[in-house]
Amino acid sequence: MKKTLLTLLSFVLITNAFGQIVQTEFGQVQGTSNGAVHQFLGIPFAKPPVNSLRWKAPENPDNWNNILSTTTFAPACPQKEYEQGDTTYTLMGNEDCLYLNVWSPQLGQGTNKAVMVFIHGGGNQQGSASEENGGTQMYFGKNMAQRGDVVVVTIQYRLGPLGFLVHPGLAEENVDGIAGNYAVMDQILALKWVKNNIANFGGDPDRVMIFGESAGGTDVGNLLTTPLAAGLFQRACIQSAAPVVAPYATGENKGTQFVNSFPLATGSNANKIAYLRSLPADSLTIKASSPLSGGVVQMNWQAVVDNHTFFNTPTNVFQSANFNNVPLMIGSNSEEMSLSAPPTVVPAMVSALLNVYVPQQYMATATALYPPGNTNAQAKQSYIGILTDAQFTTNVRRTAECVSRNQTEPVWRYFFTHKHTLQALAGLGSYHGMELFYVFNNWENATAGQGVLFKPADDSVQNVMLSYWANFAKTGNPNGNGMVAWPQYNADTDCYLEIKATPNASQCGLRTAQSDLWDAVAGFQSCTGTGVEEDLASNLFIIFPNPAGDNITINLKGNTTANLRIFDMSGRQVASLNKISSGYSLPTAGLADGLYLLQVVTSKGTSSKKLIVQH
Repeated sequence: MKKTLLTLLSFVLITNAFGQIVQTEFGQVQGTSNGAVHQFLGIPFAKPPVNSLRWKAPENPDNWNNILSTTTFAPACPQKEYEQGDTTYTLMGNEDCLYLNVWSPQLGQGTNKAVMVFIHGGGNQQGSASEENGGTQMYFGKNMAQRGDVVVVTIQYRLGPLGFLVHPGLAEENVDGIAGNYAVMDQILALKWVKNNIANFGGDPDRVMIFGESAGGTDVGNLLTTPLAAGLFQRACIQSAAPVVAPYATGENKGTQFVNSFPLATGSNANKIAYLRSLPADSLTIKASSPLSGGVVQMNWQAVVDNHTFFNTPTNVFQSANFNNVPLMIGSNSEEMSLSAPPTVVPAMVSALLNVYVPQQYMATATALYPPGNTNAQAKQSYIGILTDAQFTTNVRRTAECVSRNQTEPVWRYFFTHKHTLQALAGLGSYHGMELFYVFNNWENATAGQGVLFKPADDSVQNVMLSYWANFAKTGNPNGNGMVAWPQYNADTDCYLEIKATPNASQCGLRTAQSDLWDAVAGFQSCTGTGVEEDLASNLFIIFPNPAGDNITINLKGNTTANLRIFDMSGRQVASLNKISSGYSLPTAGLADGLYLLQVVTSKGTSSKKLIVQH
């Protein structure tokens, strides 16, 4: 018995002079020791999405028999890479790019460390897990894993047209008659790999936190709204972003224009797709424009509502309360667009920017909040403020409000205001992506942060951010002993944590007047909680779409049957069905527009969810 146990343990973990060997469901991988951390770079979680698999849902990798060396990063996915604030670019990447990386302070089952899975940004068209900024690999997980005592995972996913193309030719070859969302499916498959394999790397598959910045944060927010990701993570953190899922027709129109921009893509839809599959990847990515052109976020490639991965826009899904309810951290930076704004801004440019985006009835308010000023410095401050608040500060508030009003799990909002201590960089303020250096504890490795350039304030911010993020991964609450108490978010008070060398948790109402302005400009109606008591802790079933039109589908968890009741808000029963099974379609055409409570009774218990009918 003892010999058998030792054999089993050695099968999971073997330590030798060349590094650690860990068993995954597809084969053994061998990493390296990096100080006190076990490091595995370039683990495949999917087959290479090449040739006939281009624009197909990702598939599990083939099993391998030999020990796979995982000591170097895989190539980035194909992309046209722009530096933030620059118009020059580099064509780079390889379609064989669906790999992930793991850093662990302790290997083996039973260790049960919390897991932090990072999704990189880049407008969903550029970026990688090995991305370099400021002279360092910003997302390198060694320091985070060692100092936070967590398992860190970074993933890659298909980008740009390779990850998001929607076209009738692709829909025709799909059994569900849809296209797009390939990158989202990559992310979900990577999370399934984490759930199935991370225990052998010392991680707890039931304490997985997903976090991402910019488009990666958008992806995190989107994953909250898809039932395909249910149960794959237990906490989420959105940095400088908000979820965005476009209508299917919008994606299809863009995809059709993209395909038709290739003169030799002629004939039937199938012929056009066959031609594009014959092209090298860089012939597709070369057409991309900068994702932050002039400081305006260009989401050229987006997830779409396909009634398979996504059933509605994020706001509607949040308002329905029918989403993946997990504790959420969300926040943004105080000068997001300082690197991407024009180098010189004159007062007239502020007025011109407002004229483009603000209707006349709000112009007096906008000018008071963002005065053109009398100097270029004053003008640039207002210019950056407009771009930052309209695109980030306000959208973060909307998401925090919608989520917090429609789930019982807590929400935590932050505002990052730390400035680099090097005087030459301090004038940039807290720019887009800057907080990542500190979250990963890698500013000390950056060119402008090494050695004597690394000041006590930088060290404090690194320690503060990693402590909050790691605590959140471990418990769902970022607070801990000896730390400034971060207040839980409440939409009525909008209290938040200001992150700087000495955090400030005493403030409420973050740029309220500015956010109110941009809500009015966008016609955004604040999300509300219905006051309906739901069984949010139970998740016996999923309903979609929600809001519903003429039909809804009910997916029950497990092999079971159920009785169904629908009540209006006065408590009157308006519909009932007995002995429904999973995948049951229910007509709602006869229900008036409004809010209802859908109740399902199974042998496992009773569960209720809000149902919005909107014809």
